[in-house]
Amino acid sequence: MRSAYAALEDLILTAIEKRSASEFKAVRAAVYPTYCRATLALPQLVRVIVPPHVIERLNREFLCELESDLREHGLAFFGGAVRDQAMFTAWTLRKIIDLTTQIPDTATVDQAQLPALADITAEFVQNAIWMRFHLHCLVSSMRSNKAIFPEPLELILDGLRSAVNAYGLARRALDLLVPQAPGNIEPQEWDDEDVALLAEATRDMSMEIVEEWR
Repeated sequence: MRSAYAALEDLILTAIEKRSASEFKAVRAAVYPTYCRATLALPQLVRVIVPPHVIERLNREFLCELESDLREHGLAFFGGAVRDQAMFTAWTLRKIIDLTTQIPDTATVDQAQLPALADITAEFVQNAIWMRFHLHCLVSSMRSNKAIFPEPLELILDGLRSAVNAYGLARRALDLLVPQAPGNIEPQEWDDEDVALLAEATRDMSMEIVEEWR
């Protein structure tokens, strides 16, 4: 697992050292397929070795450390816009984890809905790994003390926005796997978190929400 993670880290470091958007895009296109395969394979190995409750704890500890690093170093490394987006991404990941933990181990789906579930799952994985790649860039930048140049940083900022798509797809998958009985469905008011996700999806977030994440 250490070797696999070191290989992923090498791919990321190769990308974040580029100066221009075109160079970053070229390297990203070259390394992303390998990064994607490794990202899909590594969790399978982890699940064989590590108990589920430990994986959940490690995920939450990672998010806590990430938020702490972003608060302490994010502004100096990336500027306010990227720091705020990264904080929002970490918050959205927490929401995704909350959704996935609501799916029971024995969840079933109607056979007629299997194609839709497969499509949702595939799209979720695509968005989640795309987001992870760009978040990994920020994490590696802070931990290796290597600044990212402005043009690649703009591309990374855009890549982080895939977290919102991943959240929406996770919600759709949960609704398929754990549907509510028709008689139990009640109108729900939007809370502050729902408003924040909608605002990010339209890329028109209010300053009040940004200040809250700070």
